[in-house]
Amino acid sequence: MTKKITFGSLRRTVARFTKSNRGASAVIIAFLAIPIFGAVGLSIDLGRAYVLKSKLSTALDAAGLAVGRNIFAPTDAEIYADAQKYFDANFPSGFMGTSPITMDSSTVTWDSTRENISLTVRADMGTTFMNVLGHSSLSVGAVTEIKRDNRGMELVLVLDNTGSMDYSLGSGTRMSVLKNSAKNLIDILYGNDETQEKLWVGIVPYTMAVNVGPQNIDWLKNTYKTNLTNNSTSIFTQDSTNTTLGRDVTGDGVNDTVYGWRGCVEMRDHLLNGTVDISDDAPNDDFVPYFWNDYHRNSDNSFENDASVMENDWKRYKSSKGGNYYSISTTIGSERGPNKYCPTAKILPLTSEKTTIKNHIDSMVADGGTAINIGMVWGWRALSPNWNGLWYGSSTLNLPSGYTALPLNYGEQFMDKVVVLMTDGLNTLGTNSSSYDIYHAFARQERFDLTPTSSKYDYRGFLKQSALSGSGYSSYPQILDAKVLATCSAMKSAGIIIYTVLLVDGDSAMMEACATSPKHAFVATSAAELEDNFNTIGEELSNLRISK
Repeated sequence: MTKKITFGSLRRTVARFTKSNRGASAVIIAFLAIPIFGAVGLSIDLGRAYVLKSKLSTALDAAGLAVGRNIFAPTDAEIYADAQKYFDANFPSGFMGTSPITMDSSTVTWDSTRENISLTVRADMGTTFMNVLGHSSLSVGAVTEIKRDNRGMELVLVLDNTGSMDYSLGSGTRMSVLKNSAKNLIDILYGNDETQEKLWVGIVPYTMAVNVGPQNIDWLKNTYKTNLTNNSTSIFTQDSTNTTLGRDVTGDGVNDTVYGWRGCVEMRDHLLNGTVDISDDAPNDDFVPYFWNDYHRNSDNSFENDASVMENDWKRYKSSKGGNYYSISTTIGSERGPNKYCPTAKILPLTSEKTTIKNHIDSMVADGGTAINIGMVWGWRALSPNWNGLWYGSSTLNLPSGYTALPLNYGEQFMDKVVVLMTDGLNTLGTNSSSYDIYHAFARQERFDLTPTSSKYDYRGFLKQSALSGSGYSSYPQILDAKVLATCSAMKSAGIIIYTVLLVDGDSAMMEACATSPKHAFVATSAAELEDNFNTIGEELSNLRISK
């Protein structure tokens, strides 16, 4: 049956249609779909942009620190290459679809002092949702500013000056490579400046003795101080290697001269069971000058050439010769006399001037045997507050408030005490398995006038090989190794940071145990590795601050 539509019914139907809102939401959604979709897409793309910026900033900070550490490299290309390595390690090429970013003069800049460094990069990220709104990419940038800011530091380099350092290494000798490496470390710390605020460096060249310098004659027992400043009674050679002190030691109003004594001292305790020799105790009228007596006519150090003297006449320096010896040769390798194997280079106390430090490194000469513990304990004394004001010639520049001399106290705020120990061999004291009679800093010169009654030490002060039986040691080197570790342990307990560098030969386990941590211990087998090790230490010591 067909329904008939009248005008009235049509009018009522139209009226109902005009009042109905069913389906309106669909129309509205249709109109708003595009902006809603774009807003959601915008939030997603902006989130991706935030991740990109964070990644860029992290990579740029790492690159900036690398530039700061290496800013004084020989060429700019090396600086950019180092920055690129650190940037790429944190921001892989093509990350999130970005184009490769290059570290060069367009992204890395610095001022004339090379102390203030700026890095700026931009990366374009393709969008996914915002593309609907006509934005196919987003540009994201990152900026980092680096200000080189060396933390306050007292640094002592304890450097091997023994005869083996004259061996070949690469195109030069071990010593020449060490000098270049140590000077590069100094350049990293100082940059182009002659001094840096709160930065002082000392040098301790060591063999089987250490030269504290005749200027520090006040550390000797008074009897020796009087002897060495009187030419007619000196136990050393008359007019041999006189060293003008430039100051009045004896109190007679005249600047004094040390007659014949180069500046080396004996250790203040015996090799076996000694304790003062592994301490930072200050001088207490207890130091004795290093003095290699000519007690063997045919020994390695026969310098009187007096064939009429009996071989064991060890008292003859007290005889008719009046205790005076012939002139002492200064030619390394052929040197004879009481100062033989006393290092040519003296200890340089904490110094602020870069030029003075580098010149002192250049003055080092390879000669003598190895006693790492002797070098290390003197490195400790060069940093110890127990020796505050005792080091002749120590720097007085840029001292913190309340100080008139160095070294500073342990725990001084914003200050570090650091030692870098380097060696190329085992502890030997210049001895071997069959001969233990080569003079060194642990011999006891004061025993030379005594009748040998001790079961452990002979009349020259040398530890007898037989004395080692039952002592826990079978050789000199073992005793020295134990002294190295005891000294390092005490230094670390005092808060001193220790880096070690072993070149070619030596006990790597002992050197690692001496260091603050395994990460502070380095081993080099080539010239390039030694230079790289010192550069790495210099970079770690150059404590940088991100300023913005």
